[in-house]
Amino acid sequence: MSATQTTSLAPSSLELALLQQLQAAGGTCTALTALPVEQKSSLRQRERACQNLRDRGWLDYDHDIVQFGLTLTGKTLLKLSLSVWPVTPDELLILRSCQGGRIHPDQIHRRVPVYDRQRLLERLTEQGLIVVYRRAIANLHLTALGKQSLLSG
Repeated sequence: MSATQTTSLAPSSLELALLQQLQAAGGTCTALTALPVEQKSSLRQRERACQNLRDRGWLDYDHDIVQFGLTLTGKTLLKLSLSVWPVTPDELLILRSCQGGRIHPDQIHRRVPVYDRQRLLERLTEQGLIVVYRRAIANLHLTALGKQSLLSG
């Protein structure tokens, strides 16, 4: 392996800080913003570092929907008669929740279970009833390769 290949595999100081904080948190974390990285960095830089670590196989995570709104199709659906809605009651509550504009998942009607919101949002997105404006890195966890690289480094 050449010197340039070796340096490309070595994590940057921010990537290393993220890995160490994740390891200190037990190897998992619910949100990137919950990791207390002491090095000054923007959220965008941390997201890019996570993407690099994921590309190397050291880290895995999900992308949760954090801001969304109705599409024209979703708005039209809400104007239809009750008997023709092709959505579940929980999905309908989500659609009604965002009639006023862009919202966050915590602004969805309280009758929609918190644990099920991301799944329902993804389904509504696939159906073209809502548009996703922003996603965030969530459910981070170190992979076996990531743990091994921390131990050897």
